[in-house]
Order: sequence, then structure tokens, then C-alpha cells
Amino acid sequence: MLPRTASGRCNRVVPLDHALATTAKIPIDDSNKGHPGRNGQDGGAATATTTTSAESSPTGTAPQSSNIGGTTSTTYAAPTTPAERRESEEEEDEEQEEKEEVEEEEEGEDTHYVSFEGDRSRVVVVDKKATFRRWLLGSAEADRRYKEVWAACQLTPITVLLGLVSFLATTVAYTCFVRDKRMFLIPGLAGVGNWYNMLTSRSPRMLRILATDFDVLFNIGNVALWAGCIGATFGWDERTAPAVLVIMMTSVMVLLSDASCSDFEFGTTRPIILLFTTSIFLSVIVLDQGGLFNDVENIVWVFNTHDGFHTTTVEAWEASNSTALTGSDGTITHHTYLRSVGNTRLLLYTLFLGSAAWASVYHPTECSILKNAARRSLSGGMEGLQLDAGSEATVDRLDDDDEVIAFMPAEGMIIPDGPKRSVLCFLLNGNHHMAKRINDVAEEHKGWGQIAMIIGLVVALVALTEVVPLNLTWLGILSFPDAARCLFKMNTQAVKLCISEPFDFMVPFATLTVGLIGGMASFDFHPGCCAGFICFDFFFITDILLSDADLTESVIREAGSNVPIYMIAFITFGSIYAMIVFGACPSASSQHQLSFTFFNSHVKISFISMFARFMTTPLIFLAKFIFK
Repeated sequence: MLPRTASGRCNRVVPLDHALATTAKIPIDDSNKGHPGRNGQDGGAATATTTTSAESSPTGTAPQSSNIGGTTSTTYAAPTTPAERRESEEEEDEEQEEKEEVEEEEEGEDTHYVSFEGDRSRVVVVDKKATFRRWLLGSAEADRRYKEVWAACQLTPITVLLGLVSFLATTVAYTCFVRDKRMFLIPGLAGVGNWYNMLTSRSPRMLRILATDFDVLFNIGNVALWAGCIGATFGWDERTAPAVLVIMMTSVMVLLSDASCSDFEFGTTRPIILLFTTSIFLSVIVLDQGGLFNDVENIVWVFNTHDGFHTTTVEAWEASNSTALTGSDGTITHHTYLRSVGNTRLLLYTLFLGSAAWASVYHPTECSILKNAARRSLSGGMEGLQLDAGSEATVDRLDDDDEVIAFMPAEGMIIPDGPKRSVLCFLLNGNHHMAKRINDVAEEHKGWGQIAMIIGLVVALVALTEVVPLNLTWLGILSFPDAARCLFKMNTQAVKLCISEPFDFMVPFATLTVGLIGGMASFDFHPGCCAGFICFDFFFITDILLSDADLTESVIREAGSNVPIYMIAFITFGSIYAMIVFGACPSASSQHQLSFTFFNSHVKISFISMFARFMTTPLIFLAKFIFK
């Protein structure tokens, strides 16, 4: 067993009952042999005197002693009656069962420990006074005077109140008929002071770091796309101003809250801000998708290989009866509703805000965006914290009364791993003996499973184009054994930690699953296509999203880059996306649609459009994993 540094356990203590059940040889000190006067005997070997009664003998019979060659031995008479023999056999069986139980427990013991820790060699320290406001004003003295004026006029609570009112007023005003659209400029301008005040409290250095973070760019892109879609439905009139100046800009500032140097904003008010923003965005999605926004034009974005991109209204699109994916002249046409696209993107951002709000309640000092990717290693000593070059310069410039904010890795963890910790053992209700045998056999022959997986995925991918018969998509199930092998050997505690990540696991998992369901429906739920898409989904979950949960010792020791598997997954799912969206799959029909009524809106969604809309998110995450 490898030592567990965290608890100081360096070896395993044999259980007491097992130690008493084993036979130990006691060495005899031959140096006393032939020397009189030692150990109270006149020569001969050193002996130990043992008093044994009939009750203490194994069979309950009286012992018989003899002295042969200067050595004392004790023998027991064999049991003579059937009852004595039966009792002796029962005692031997009990001892054997206890021995087997101990051996079985030892076989299921943890074999090693895996530590998860962030990069402790780069700790960022920023001066609390070095805010974006001081950078704009250019000096500490000007910053001091600015804060005095701001505090004397009570501008902070005023701007916060105006920001909250503008949020609510904008949402309510969108549902009402307003004759003069210029009235929407009032809440748009009223909310500027709030996000400007939030921006001035940010650290410029942390803003530069956040500007390169995937989560920041992904969520800003989602909000910006929503703002563009809602502006198009408003006809780019004055109603677009509060959508951009209030909702979008405030959302960006909330997203950059990790860079805030304000104790008021990052402290107890952070969960309130996140929950309030989440509730507002959920209301906007429901009102917009439900057709409750007044005086809007539902825009359809159309692409075809003959005319390129253009936009039209829903009424004109439905009147033209342009529902076929491929026309008689071979022209490929694809359409999507801008309002639905914008609300989908805003929903992803809202899910992120909800998860950040939940985390801020239970972990108030942890950042919402900034993350330090954990490194897996067999348990050993933790590295010491080290400042980067910029932080060392910051610390050197500090005075005695200055305050700093330190960004350092969260507390690491150590996870034990062994046969009892595997997913297969959990599925077998704790039968680690059977789980170990199955996992060992699967690992021994994993090469065959990997070959079958490659063949199955490639053939199923080609079969979607019907170059070969569509029924060959059934061969996609050949990827299932290898994916199951990867899942069965994973550590249950690590799997639980992976699936508890709402943004890094739940978002790509949910969007991929919904997207593939749309793909199945576009093939009219062909059994072979359904089997192939389910296996594609299972492969993505086990080999991509849960890859960090494989804590077997060989994987940790031989850890290499996961870029090849990410590239294979990106090419595979990107090919499926391109083939279905651009008409390379003859059996995928855009005439298969989902239709329902939501409040005042009658929604019709093509399953191909649903597939394309949701499949973009896991592809973006795969690109993130590759470049990360």
C-alpha cells in the first residue's frame, strides 16, 4: 500500500484475530546450549515452561508429555467419540472461514491513493487599491478624491437602486404596448451607472486574466448572441438600448465579479446579485418564448446553398411551404428561428448563474469563474505555494497598511482507490471479488474492445450517409464494450465529483443528449440510428466527460495527453453535425417537427434544427478541452 501523506499512514497493521490464527516460529537461542547455570538449567537447550489443562486443549482431552533428546513436546489425544470429532471439525471450519474472510477483506483493500491539487506554483496577489478606477484616473490622490465625492453623494446605493429598477422596468415594459419607443431610453440610461460602478471596482490585472478564460468568453458570447437576436426581433429600435445597456452589460459585470476588489459586492451580497439576475433572465426567457413581448417580429434565419444567408418572417416562411431540406434541384435549405436561438443561449448563461449562486452560498470565498485545473498524481507531498513574478512585484511595493487579495488553488483532496471503489463493485452491490476479476479480464483484453469500437463508430458514421446500408448503424453498439470497460473501473467518489459539476459536466451532457434525441427524431427513430446515437452519447460521457474519474494506478503513472481522444471525438461529432445539417444524410428529414403551444406562442421546431442548435455546445466544449 502506498503511504497516504495526508493522514501519515505508511503501512498496514495486520488485524489481531488474523495474527493469532497464524503459526509463528520462535527461534531458539543456541548460545545457551551446553552452558550450565543459564536459564536455571544445567546444560541442554533453553526451554519455555507451558502449563496446559484439559480445558485449554483443542479437543478437550488431557495432554501427554514426553522428553526425547532433551526436548519437551506436548501431544494431544485424537478425539474418540463422534461428538468430539464433530466439534473439532466445526472449530476447524470456523477458523477456515475467518481466514478466508480476512483474506477477502485484504484483497478489497485500497491499493493506492490519488491526490488532486491545483497548480500551486502560481499564486496571484493583487493590490486591493489597484482598481480600474485608479487606472482611469491615473493617480492615487485623484482616486481618493473621487471616492470622497462618490461617498458624500451616496452614489453607490443610488446607482444600485437605479440598476435594479431599470432591470425590472425593462422586463415589464417589453410586455406592454408603448407608443413612443424612445421611452425605453430612460431605463437604458438609468442602468448605466450601476454597471459602470461595478466596472470601476474591478482589478485590471484580473480582468486581463479573465479575458482569456473559456467560461468568460463562452458566457459573454451567449449573452451577446441573445442581445443580437432580441434586437433583431425588435427591429433594432429604441427597445434594443436597455437590452444592451442594462441587461447585457450588467450580465458581463456579474460574470466578472471574481475581479472585484469590493468587499460589499464579493461578500454577502454576491449570492443575492446572482439569484436576482438568474430570476430576471428566467422571466425574460419565459416571456419572450411564450410570445408575451409586445410588438415583436419573429425572424427566421435561412441558409441555402444557392442564395446563401437571408432572413424572413415566420409568416412568409410558413406561407412558402419551404420545409424540405433538399430541393428538387439539389439546393440544401436550412432554417432556424432567431428568437429560439437567443433564448437557448440565454438559458445556458442562466444555468451558469444558478450554479454560481448555489456555490456562493456554501463556498463564499471561492471564485465563480476562475478555476485551477486539478492535477492527478499518486499521493505524495504537496508543493509549496509560490507567487508569480507580477505578484512578487506587487508585494514588494506594499506599505504596512495596504491590503491585498490572493488568488490561490482551492484545498486539494486525496481519494483512495481499489477494487471496492470501482463503479462495477457498486453495481454488483459490493461484490469486489467479482468486480476485480471482471475488470482484470477486461483490461487484459482491452485491445480487442478498442478495435471493435473504432470499427463500429466508423461504419455507423458512414452508414448515416447511406453509402452503405442504413441498417449497418447497428454496428455502433460495438463501441459499447470498451466504453463500459472504461466506466466499470472508474472510482465512484471521483465519478460523483465529476457529475456534480453543473457547468463542466451537466451542460455538455444535457445539450449533447437533447441534440442526439433531435438527430434520432430526424431519422424517424430508425432503430439502428437510435442504437448508434446512444452509443455515441455513451462514448462521449465515459471517454470525455468522466475521463478524470479513472484513478487506476497504471493510468495515473502513464498519464499522457488526452488531446488525441479529444480530437477523435471532435472529428466524429463534427462530422455527424455537418452531415445532418447540410443534407448528407438522405433519411434525415426536416419535415419531422416538434409542435406545441407555450402561452401565446405556437412553437414549431424542426428536429434537425434542434439537433444543430444543441450540438454546437458540446463541440465548443471539445474545442475547449483540446486547446486547454
